[in-house]
Amino acid sequence: MFRLFGRGKRKYQVSFDSRVFHAEKTSYIAGETVRVTFGPIATDTSYDFFTDVQGVDISLGFDREKGYVLTFPMPAQDVKLSFRSHNTMVVKQ
Repeated sequence: MFRLFGRGKRKYQVSFDSRVFHAEKTSYIAGETVRVTFGPIATDTSYDFFTDVQGVDISLGFDREKGYVLTFPMPAQDVKLSFRSHNTMVVKQ
């Protein structure tokens, strides 16, 4: 699905697999920087972030109030942002 806005530039959608992701907007022009926060976070948990689009390079930062800050350049297609987590206080078997 695509939409035309402004000067006819195609915008692509970012969707999330969880309500812990937060974004001021969810549609971007290809190449535009996507900024998403993720929180609250648990201190005894490890998180991995990924998209359903191969080759998207997510940069990870941290904000004391909002939690993790994920940024990446919007590809020329819709993207779904997901995460995996595991408790670091539990012994893996």
